[in-house]
Amino acid sequence: MTAENLVLITVDALRHDALGCVGSSYASTPNLNALALDGVLFEQAISNGPRTQASFPSIMGSLYPLVAGERRGLPLEATTLAEATSRAGFATAGFNPSNPFLTRETGYDRGFDLFIDFWDVHDRTGSSAKTGTLATAKKKIHDTIGRHSLGFLMLMQALLLKEGGQYLTGRFITDRALAWLQEQKGPFFLWLHFMDVHFPYQPLPGHRTWKDRLSFVNGMAGLSAGRPDPAIRALKQLYGDRVDLVDGFIGDIVRGLKDLGLKERTAFIVTADHGEQLGEHGRWAHGPDLHEELIRVPLILSGPGLAGPRRIDHQVELLGLAPTLLDMLGIPAPPSFLGSSFAPLAHARSDEGSDIIFSETMHCGGRMSRSGVPDIFTVSSCREAGWKFIQDTEDDGEELFDLSTDPNERTNVVLQHPDRAAHFRHLIDRHRQNTATLASAYERGGQRASTPDDAEMRRRLAALGYL
Repeated sequence: MTAENLVLITVDALRHDALGCVGSSYASTPNLNALALDGVLFEQAISNGPRTQASFPSIMGSLYPLVAGERRGLPLEATTLAEATSRAGFATAGFNPSNPFLTRETGYDRGFDLFIDFWDVHDRTGSSAKTGTLATAKKKIHDTIGRHSLGFLMLMQALLLKEGGQYLTGRFITDRALAWLQEQKGPFFLWLHFMDVHFPYQPLPGHRTWKDRLSFVNGMAGLSAGRPDPAIRALKQLYGDRVDLVDGFIGDIVRGLKDLGLKERTAFIVTADHGEQLGEHGRWAHGPDLHEELIRVPLILSGPGLAGPRRIDHQVELLGLAPTLLDMLGIPAPPSFLGSSFAPLAHARSDEGSDIIFSETMHCGGRMSRSGVPDIFTVSSCREAGWKFIQDTEDDGEELFDLSTDPNERTNVVLQHPDRAAHFRHLIDRHRQNTATLASAYERGGQRASTPDDAEMRRRLAALGYL
């Protein structure tokens, strides 16, 4: 049974364990829980990258991050999910007013009849940037701090950022999406990207007393200084409040579909581009790391033929999400898609997930990632049969974890299992060779989204307080 319509919701930086239906201690998520009861919850959904630029080539184009180039925008020769649905006669709309890396410049508008991006609601030219001696001095201080301590820089941003920051609330997205849905007379694909869960996890609007603000800053300071427990618990609760805020917006979309008589004919999917570090492995927020807290993400599918509740423990990858969604709509996957559909698994026609999952990203040293500094090192992971291997080309560092006994990746057993490590090394080497070959083919095609250079993008984002 195929769906007539598709709604894809992606929530930036939403952890797998933040959902009430998987036992979250800091968020209740009643609407996401109801969706899980109505469909299929994948308990081992794996992102192919740990941050937006690395993950979305897989979500929208079924491409590995380093095939797409991660920071360079989607290759024009590669078909997107929106293009595939548009060519099949679907009306298409994408609402992403708060993430500056998923824009027309990076090719994410392709295939959408209506596309609202970050620069549509902010000054696309960056002309709002302040000038003068004071502004120049502040920029130099900002860049100096960022080069020496990313953690302290983020704490400073948390202290100084105005309420709401540079992100628009999900209410902006929800209201416009519901208005667009009311206009639809035929099949449609709607994509919504929410940023409310993203750092900084400020107290919710209406609750931003000085006490709340001090609690927030204390939590940020404790986390950046490596002080565990009380500070991390406070930040988790602030983060959880943000998760529940988005859960409410998702509930509004579901109710809107029901009121319009569209719910039973629509495939409804919720996932995240990546998770979030909340003190695990001595890190926080998100960056070029590949531990579970960053690459294991929520994934809920509901729609025709997916009566629930069903929980699936087989691992699947976001590389296969776009092929799966086209499968649910009865649309063939384009040749450029690298992933395989897991719709048979969702429909209980198969019990096979992804045998091997690769995740990858790049960084400029010390697992840092700063705008304007070239990324020259690669971090790759391979997940197979309850084991996970991570390799960083900067120092040839390697980590091996037995996820069946160590799901939180506390103990690196690479020295205890040399044969298994050698096996993973071979898999990653082969994957990198294949990735390089495919990336080179797109480079020879010479067709890329028109991405602003690093200096221009940095200027735009700094003008808005993003950097």
